[in-house]
Amino acid sequence: MIRKLKILAFILLLWSFMGTISYAQANEDLTVYTIKKDYVKAKYEPDEGIYLGAYVLQDKKIDYSMSNFNAITGKKHASFFKYVGYGRPFPTEWVNQCKAVGAIPHIAWEPNNGLDQVKDDEYLRNFAREANKANVPIFLRFASEMNGTWTEYSGNPSLYIKKWRLVHDVMEQEAPKVIMVWTVFTFPDNTIESFYPGDGYVDWVGVNIYNVVYHNNSLRERADHEDPLKLLDFVYNTYSYKKPIQISEYGATHYTITDDAYHVDFARRKIQRMYENIPRKYPRVKSIFYFDVNNLSNALPGRKINDYSITNDPTILKCYSDCIQQPDYLSDIKEDNGNHVDKELLSYRGYVFCQNGKSYADIDFFKNYLSLKVISYKNGKLTLSNGKVQATFSVKYKNIYKGYYNSWKRVRGISIREVANAFGYMIKYDPKNNSVFVYAE
Repeated sequence: MIRKLKILAFILLLWSFMGTISYAQANEDLTVYTIKKDYVKAKYEPDEGIYLGAYVLQDKKIDYSMSNFNAITGKKHASFFKYVGYGRPFPTEWVNQCKAVGAIPHIAWEPNNGLDQVKDDEYLRNFAREANKANVPIFLRFASEMNGTWTEYSGNPSLYIKKWRLVHDVMEQEAPKVIMVWTVFTFPDNTIESFYPGDGYVDWVGVNIYNVVYHNNSLRERADHEDPLKLLDFVYNTYSYKKPIQISEYGATHYTITDDAYHVDFARRKIQRMYENIPRKYPRVKSIFYFDVNNLSNALPGRKINDYSITNDPTILKCYSDCIQQPDYLSDIKEDNGNHVDKELLSYRGYVFCQNGKSYADIDFFKNYLSLKVISYKNGKLTLSNGKVQATFSVKYKNIYKGYYNSWKRVRGISIREVANAFGYMIKYDPKNNSVFVYAE
């Protein structure tokens, strides 16, 4: 947090020389920052920085080795992950291999036979006890990507939540170092919130993001325009004000069978876009895992479409290696601070726009990030309160592209300046970095 406050102090000093900045310079790439003063840290959440992670267990080129991956990329990774089907034993041998290279395990635990198999029985209890015996923090990503239609545990939010809470409670009793990571796929996002188990049952919130040139192996479904940051925005804006965010899987293809062509520059640009911008624009992202897999040889039938591997191409390898050298990417897990209360830098992205010389952010920013209460919202008028002052604002509407397929969000925008004036917030703009800082003195 000290480093973050120094950064903010520098920004404020810079702004003091700039004077007032025109609102017209704000746009959809604007980053809005604020400080949450009473944030409670999650399990093993670093005060600052991003745990660096990867999946390498299908990379033959490095002999499936975590230590070889560290060597070839030029940086030690803090965590590696492994898929484990629900019903399979706890992967003790692999966990010990992680410990041997100074990494913590991240287990993607998948009930591929459906949620009915998840019960408070000897299997679940024994899995938890074995996790406890490991005596290290473990990211446990149970039943991820449930918001889609492709998993055996999709389609029933109430049953999903019931089973998630069961697993959470058993882990809390038997394996207190387990970190429960609730992970969705980046789309469809309209189903995501219905599967959320509740703040008391989730330690970290995760999202899986992939950049491909085409969706569904179809030349008609081009996806090369998709911005990995926009694919992060929904989950980030919805949950990051209260939970650390994990990018549980990220990959960018550099070859696809769809057009039988290499797309090395595409992958390089997407990886740079993701890894170079997260530290500055998404301070609540606290871990990221690259999916180092050539699916052409490793995926299940029907999914042998894209090569996401880092090690198969020297340009991609150099790009990734260069990006992760930033000191923000952490090689070691920090000691657990016991859920202590701290100041935390928050950011809000994507759902902002400029209209008639004013910058607007969606209502959710003011409600969730500034903790203002919605008193009423009707006929294009929104009344907010901070418990002492109440003010009414005109709502401006704009449809903003969410980043995938033909997806749009109708942003219900309120003037950032008007809200700041009404409730006594200070507000500073940085045109160079296209950002605004809203804060209380």
